[in-house]
Amino acid sequence: MKKILSKIYTSSSLLFFALAITISSCIKDSDGSPGYKAGNPVFTTISPDSASGGTVLTLTGSGLGDMRSIVFDNNNVPAAFYSTLNTESAIVFRVPDTASGGPQNIVFTNSEGKTLSVPFKVLAYPNVNTAFPTDFQAGTEVTLSGNNLDDVSSVVIEGTSDAATIVSKTKKQLVIQMPASSATRASLVITNASGELITSQEFVNVSQAITVFSDQLDNGFQNWGWGGSFDASPDAIITGTAGMKAAYDPAGSWGGMQLGNGGSINVSGYKYFSFWVKGADADKNVQFWLNWGNVKVITIPANKWTYFRYELATDYPGVTDINNVTFQMFDAGKTVYFDNIMFIK
Repeated sequence: MKKILSKIYTSSSLLFFALAITISSCIKDSDGSPGYKAGNPVFTTISPDSASGGTVLTLTGSGLGDMRSIVFDNNNVPAAFYSTLNTESAIVFRVPDTASGGPQNIVFTNSEGKTLSVPFKVLAYPNVNTAFPTDFQAGTEVTLSGNNLDDVSSVVIEGTSDAATIVSKTKKQLVIQMPASSATRASLVITNASGELITSQEFVNVSQAITVFSDQLDNGFQNWGWGGSFDASPDAIITGTAGMKAAYDPAGSWGGMQLGNGGSINVSGYKYFSFWVKGADADKNVQFWLNWGNVKVITIPANKWTYFRYELATDYPGVTDINNVTFQMFDAGKTVYFDNIMFIK
């Protein structure tokens, strides 16, 4: 009986020992990390040595085992990495999308607190997704939204030396004050620590256009409207000090904001007719004419500024002298605002 119990006890002990080893091994390898010990990290190469957010980098050297953190030291931006891809002679990781641009060090720290600093340049070129407004006069504030805008050093109208003043900047937004310029319409050249961007957005200089309305009715145009009141107002503007407040009669009179000229303006050599309009509390349809011909129907979206632009050669072929611009609202009226009704080269 003692021999039998001894055999059972011995077998159980061996089984328990085997299970303990198995469990211990599972715990040790649960994160999949290779068993490289922390060493004295030494840098040989980093490839590439400059890159934008999201790019995969490879660091080579020696003593690179058991790294615990990787930080881009400009604003202390951590980089995520997978220890399973690393050895004591190579580490693979990505440039964080949130890394700040320009020359800096990447700081590697292992489990023993030993650090390694590697010089690197983050290529965080400026990017602009939206701009408002895209019309400008000297002093107009324009808001640019995008990425990598916090270290912008200059904004210049393309093809000129006319530089905007930087009012404020964050990583995602840049506010500038536009300069006086002889440019008719152009992109902006934006420079930061990584390089420069030429915006896809085009900016139109109101002072170089023929305006029907800017801050007031211009170039001989007068209010000949009906079914409402139509006057310059500071309540809503794109540029300058006033927009055109068009308070159409709500009684269903199909009011018309007729801007007439006892003479005419010559638009030969001009390419576009354009205007901004801010909607009321509901979408509204409006039809408009130049010289009472070739009517266009537009929908004015509610509660926001919308830009409309038409190519004269396509939409108004043969029209060179303008004496009338009329906007007529369908059905019951609403109050909307217009600004920068004009012809652009």
